[in-house]
Amino acid sequence: MLAYLADVFLAQNELSLSLQGRGLNIVTASEKLAAFKEKLALWIKRVKVGNLVNFPCLEETVTEDASLHPDFVAKIVEHLQMLCTSFESYFSCGELQTCDNWILNPFRQNLEDVDDDRGIKEDLIDLRHSRGIQMEFTIGQLEHFWASQLEAYPALAKKALEVLVPFATTYLCEQGFSCLLHIKTKSRNRLNCEHDMRVALGTKTPRFDAIIEKKQQQRSH
Repeated sequence: MLAYLADVFLAQNELSLSLQGRGLNIVTASEKLAAFKEKLALWIKRVKVGNLVNFPCLEETVTEDASLHPDFVAKIVEHLQMLCTSFESYFSCGELQTCDNWILNPFRQNLEDVDDDRGIKEDLIDLRHSRGIQMEFTIGQLEHFWASQLEAYPALAKKALEVLVPFATTYLCEQGFSCLLHIKTKSRNRLNCEHDMRVALGTKTPRFDAIIEKKQQQRSH
């Protein structure tokens, strides 16, 4: 049983790592979880026929002449089914309806599937005929692309950002708390770390050369 659990925990850890980091939106997280649930269904089918290819640790403990006891197989299947069920409520708001798939790629969505309200279709038509905007879409992150369209296409951008901006996981929050604990230690508990936190959590690199050039290296006599 321990060998089986080691394999399952390894698979879950790999999923957890893929859901961490910057640039992850709730739609991408939902897709990753949907793929993992489909894998679980496949593993269940394989285990039922004695195929342990997805559980290398367990497979090593089973000799060539031996086979898994039917009761143990039933427990594995039951556990995988429970695991799959436990993921059902995760990222439910990240599952896009067909009419909102244009958020992921506004240049390929069939206009017949888009809601005919608030001028969404008209804005999509205008956006599609801009080669410059299409170039922007191919080279940047999805969230940055829609944020850049707030002025030109506010209805499209606001609708897209409502879906993409919410935190997909608690990763960024946990990162912030870890950073706070590192900066504001027991010996520096009176420190106002607002500015330090901004620098530590920010993604932009300071322009050191420009800052240094504005400073006088030595006093003139």
